[in-house]
Amino acid sequence: MKLVNQQLIKDTNMKHLYSSIYLNPGISRANLAKQTKLSKTTVSTLVDELIEREFIFDSGCKNSDSIGRKPNCLHIRQNSYFVVVLHWEENMIYTHLIDIAGTVILRESYQLKENETYISASKVCLYQSMLKKSNPHRILGICVVVSAMIDAAHSEVYSTTLSLPSMGSENIIDALRYAFPEYPVAFLEDTACYAYAEKVYTNITEKNFAFINFSRGIGATLFIEGNMVGKASGAFTQFGHYSIDPNGPLCVCGNNGCLEALISESQLKKRIPEFGNIPSLTHQDFVTFQDLGKAATFRDPTALKILQQIAWELALALGNLICVVNPSLIILGGKIPALGDYFLDEVRKDLTKTGFRKMVDSVTVQYSTLQTDSFLNGAMKYFFDIHYCFTKENPAAFFIG
Repeated sequence: MKLVNQQLIKDTNMKHLYSSIYLNPGISRANLAKQTKLSKTTVSTLVDELIEREFIFDSGCKNSDSIGRKPNCLHIRQNSYFVVVLHWEENMIYTHLIDIAGTVILRESYQLKENETYISASKVCLYQSMLKKSNPHRILGICVVVSAMIDAAHSEVYSTTLSLPSMGSENIIDALRYAFPEYPVAFLEDTACYAYAEKVYTNITEKNFAFINFSRGIGATLFIEGNMVGKASGAFTQFGHYSIDPNGPLCVCGNNGCLEALISESQLKKRIPEFGNIPSLTHQDFVTFQDLGKAATFRDPTALKILQQIAWELALALGNLICVVNPSLIILGGKIPALGDYFLDEVRKDLTKTGFRKMVDSVTVQYSTLQTDSFLNGAMKYFFDIHYCFTKENPAAFFIG
């Protein structure tokens, strides 16, 4: 037990040091000790080990006007260790090799063949392609990212945006658990990965915040006191199926007036006739947030009416979310930033008409500034920060969220 505790302490300290170097490129050992509140001896010993194992490197002395010995600069070593991220979409698998400095080294796509499962196709992507183009011994683990609810307690995956092919009597979680025995595997939900990327790469300091993801559906991830609620499984919130109009259109979940049935991107084309006509979009089979945002930018009256309505609908849901979890920050991410500043201003204005005033008035609502594929880096960083262990090797490890 004592050895296990020592390993846990060492692993925690190494991650703390690595994270500090990640966020502060060029930091010195002395500043690391101050920032992490670890002793200089501990910092020196663990930094030397991280250098020897090629996770970081010492770039030598930096130029300084100070008198005395110049401090050395520590940096994350790029292109040294990697995480494979397999993103499952409808009948497609997108495979990415991402180094732990955050650089996407390789990208590939694979379309599932008839009667092929996501598990068998993922094995093809890894063993017949990715491992042949990279060093298998430098891969720390594998992340499988889906737009779905992952219920660890019942070993169940359920989703309204991803149709998992029939696997007969085989359970998809059990199959994934043993699919890649050489590596630890994490099964993660995409919105949670987006949210983690937002937290890490934009340096969010708020302990209580919500990330709302608008992609094929609408999802949410919550951070309470700095911790992700329910980990990265997506099984603890279902913001997209909050009903704001019981008499509204039927949602795929079986209820009426859910957010997804009203304001998801797939519903925009259907809703335009409610408000008039947008000539520039009349002949398009599918209307995107970007299309609608562009029309609103040029002050198309119908586009502005639609944005006003969906801003009100979103504000109703956000007002209730605020009353339940009291976040100080709400980030709208995924594809919805393409709607532009007019929509965001409308949401902020409408929030002044709903919810408990003291809570609602103290919330900042803003767009994500990250790219829509930032969830890939979020998945890599989440796996490395939460599940990877410096002090032991466990190839058979399997994590949900």
